[in-house]
Amino acid sequence: MSSRVGYLFAVILLLLAAVLRTHSFVSLPIGFNDAEITDVQITEQVRFGGIEVFYDLNGEGREGLYSVIQAVVTTVFGNGLFGYKLLSMWAGLLTLAVVYALAQRLFGPVVGVAALALLATNMWMIVLGYQVLRESLLPLLVALMLLTLARTLAVYRGVHGTVPDTTVFALLGVLLGIGLYIHPVHLLILLFSMVAIAFRLFSKQRLPRQNVSYLLFSLLVMIIITMPYLISTLRLPTLSGAVRVFNGYQIGDNPPFKALVDTIGALFFVGDANLAFNLPGRPLIDLVSGALVLVGVLAAARQWRRSRYALILIATVILLPAAIFSPTTPDFLTITPLMPLIALYFGIGINIVYRSVVPSTRLVVLIGAAILFAFNIGWTVGDLFTTWPTTPGVNRAYHARAGHLAQYLDETATEIPTVVCVSQGVIESSDVFSGTDLTLQMMNHKNASIRYADCGTSMIFVNGGGRQQVIMPDPQTLTRMQPYLRRWLDLGTPVDGLPTDSALMLEVSQELADAVGIFTTSAPAGYAPDAVGGAGLAVPPVRFGGNLAFLGYQRDGAQVYAPGDIYTSVTYWRVDGVIPPDLRLFTHILSDPATAPAAQNDTISVEPLQQLNARDIFIQVTFVPLPRNMPPGIYGISIGAYTALNNERMPVLFNDVPRGNRLFIGQITVR
Repeated sequence: MSSRVGYLFAVILLLLAAVLRTHSFVSLPIGFNDAEITDVQITEQVRFGGIEVFYDLNGEGREGLYSVIQAVVTTVFGNGLFGYKLLSMWAGLLTLAVVYALAQRLFGPVVGVAALALLATNMWMIVLGYQVLRESLLPLLVALMLLTLARTLAVYRGVHGTVPDTTVFALLGVLLGIGLYIHPVHLLILLFSMVAIAFRLFSKQRLPRQNVSYLLFSLLVMIIITMPYLISTLRLPTLSGAVRVFNGYQIGDNPPFKALVDTIGALFFVGDANLAFNLPGRPLIDLVSGALVLVGVLAAARQWRRSRYALILIATVILLPAAIFSPTTPDFLTITPLMPLIALYFGIGINIVYRSVVPSTRLVVLIGAAILFAFNIGWTVGDLFTTWPTTPGVNRAYHARAGHLAQYLDETATEIPTVVCVSQGVIESSDVFSGTDLTLQMMNHKNASIRYADCGTSMIFVNGGGRQQVIMPDPQTLTRMQPYLRRWLDLGTPVDGLPTDSALMLEVSQELADAVGIFTTSAPAGYAPDAVGGAGLAVPPVRFGGNLAFLGYQRDGAQVYAPGDIYTSVTYWRVDGVIPPDLRLFTHILSDPATAPAAQNDTISVEPLQQLNARDIFIQVTFVPLPRNMPPGIYGISIGAYTALNNERMPVLFNDVPRGNRLFIGQITVR
């Protein structure tokens, strides 16, 4: 095969790889798994200025360069399901191009095309292109390192007569240094690079003296780049990459022989059982491809004295322990750095078989290779797009509820007024992001006007109760709601195609108007007796300062409590304009209007308040614990609003004239 034909095949394969990696790009599967959430959390920390060499994750270190790059990419393209995955997809496609260039220069176009074909159709490499994980950069890092070493050490098939320009050596130094800030396995990449350089320096075929001088320049660049890493390692040894190269591997938990067998088995027989990364039981590559990989390994081992074979053998021997000595095997994430090498061995195996048969039967080999390629496409497409996403447990592993809601909000939130219920708890093993946080992080469109409410104690009715949608990322939202609020949501209609109890369409303008009208007679409010003008009936809506209006309250039927009980007030408020961002609502229980409260609670459950627009109505449910030593008697309930920054109460207005700074909404009896 000529180089020109090889380039043509490479372009076709790269286009095929791009199609496989962009099909269902944000929905395969939809959402983030727990490992991705960790990297998303660090990226958000970087976005707010928290840039560190090592991030402390409950005592375990994590390098930060991947998150820094992600922060830049997502700032430009958005930090949703689309924006977060772009870096991995680009890295995956670039890896294919670099592996082809490496294989073609080291072993010829046949090896280059075969290696590219394997990686282009490999399910794990495609899945890795969907993952928001730092490991997605490792195949590219290894491939680039091998390519620059091959160029700087002059181990191409045809040794170049001229010395590469200093740019290549500078790139080598940058790669040697910068990889330390991505993943601890780069310590092994650094080791195999040094061994490969030493092997080349002492080989029979002398390396040009100018190459040696430039290699010293590469090492100098590496040292300069790694200084912050070394300083941080000395300062924080327990977080450094050196203690995490093998992920805390212990012989007692996973004996070496078993780990070796599991790792080899993962290649050809039974792969990673983690639903987040693989269809359980599916090996990394098929048996025929695995046999060709073994042929390539044996062929390379026979020619180990030749520098181009020695380069990939050294890399394999040094990187392999990271895959074997893992706490859990088989683990595709630990095998990931080996993927470019596996592809090279596969290509060498194809080339060996092709050249070892008589010319008259080579057409049969080519037809067999085409059949193997077609089988891998069909196998991958079926498992990747049909079987794996529908496997039980995958949706849970990827927090698909949040993913579906994010996708739905991207399509509708700019057109339909939206209220998102803030989660009361966190989702499964994500200990920082709640269901609401995850949903918002997975959204691509951040400019939608969304209102947020703690739906356990509040609800917002947009534009006086007009058409709106209520989004509930937490599946327990409805069961945790205060019963009175739940009755309002029971008037809504579930949105088709979304998880159960996750989204409702609501339009209650008439019901709200009826409820407020009833409050006038069933739940009267009064001005404070110490206010200008004295006590008197306050007919809603009662305007407050700060563009806030009181619409009424839901009267508690019992009105009789024992010490230690919890009094619950349900009040209705309307926004008439821009309200103070530090607004708070107070509920006081008073034995006498002139005395200090016997019990109180100051709160608001619809923050941030800047989200509210004129004509929005919100319900505030306030729980006031009564002291256990509260004396029996009749107590008045006063409510009002104030700004938290200066504790200044909002005036109650009647015809724009202040009538005190609180309203009374009935009494309770304590027995």
